[in-house]
Amino acid sequence: MGKRYSAKGPLRNEAAVRELLALMDEYNAPGRKELAAMVSQIGVLERQLDDAAKQIAAMRQELAEVRQGPIKRALLAAAHGLEHGISALGARLDELKAAVVDGCRRTLATVRERGISALAHTAQFFRLGPSVERLGQQINRCTALVDRGLEGVASISRDYHETGRRLRNAGRVLLGRGPDAEAKAPGRLAGAVALPLEKEKAVLAAMRRGAERFSERLALLEQSTRPPIRQTMEAANKKLAQERQGQERPAPALEHDGR
Repeated sequence: MGKRYSAKGPLRNEAAVRELLALMDEYNAPGRKELAAMVSQIGVLERQLDDAAKQIAAMRQELAEVRQGPIKRALLAAAHGLEHGISALGARLDELKAAVVDGCRRTLATVRERGISALAHTAQFFRLGPSVERLGQQINRCTALVDRGLEGVASISRDYHETGRRLRNAGRVLLGRGPDAEAKAPGRLAGAVALPLEKEKAVLAAMRRGAERFSERLALLEQSTRPPIRQTMEAANKKLAQERQGQERPAPALEHDGR
């Protein structure tokens, strides 16, 4: 990859991105709408990443007011794991941004070397597939962390209420009453402190959809700069006919000297 792109600012403000989009728009180049949509989609993913980080901060704030216990320990472990996961997710998003910038620079360099006709092949200068795939994988890892955290809280809460049910039943038996049939549902405390995890899961689900939309736009960019099948076949048939014509051309007749 080319020069490392700093992910501090929005991708749309990068000079190479602005220049290429303006050039594609000026010459009505194929794929210009798709590339612009990809740049916008990365901006959406960045805002969602910020939301994911805020949910972790909200979780820690909630837990600061909760007394020590199994549920608090489980959620603190989940928050710690998610902080690392979201940090890695940010790195994957930075990697994708850098790949887009690098593709813009490659395209512009080729335009300067070969002329405006290079805009008809913009997609071939972008190597985004691996970066998009790694981004999606990290989103899935973060989602798995959230699911484990939620299940841990639910499991602890179920155990807590089951223990409480047994104690109550022991008292009911002593009083000659029948036992409770089931344990109570997870308590309000567990539900309240786990709420940021639920919101985190929703943000990650939105990020997964955003990554999928980016992949769809990338596929459209590749299709838009690819010659139509019919045009390609016609060009191939024309070349083949020319080659056959050259092979079937009769050899020149020999001249006799009359002797």
